[in-house]
Amino acid sequence: MSMPLAVGTDRRLFVVAANLTQSMKVPVHFVNITTMSEYRKDAHTSIYTVRQGKMLTAEQKADPAKFADCIHWCLPGLPDTWNELLYTHVISRS
Repeated sequence: MSMPLAVGTDRRLFVVAANLTQSMKVPVHFVNITTMSEYRKDAHTSIYTVRQGKMLTAEQKADPAKFADCIHWCLPGLPDTWNELLYTHVISRS
């Protein structure tokens, strides 16, 4: 059995999201992709990005929690997987 990675995701947010979606009048399906995404190497953020047309400074690179840019460096990859899951979910319900 695999164990979730301890990469800083606040799992309490899942309880909030589940409670919120269950209390809505319109049916909403919550698809939790977080754990799967954390296992993907290309899901991790990168400090090698450009902000406002300039490369990050050494000081900014030292603070990846604030300055990392995942979407820029992860495409194609993890977002494509999310799209496939969403497509499969939508098709399976139609």
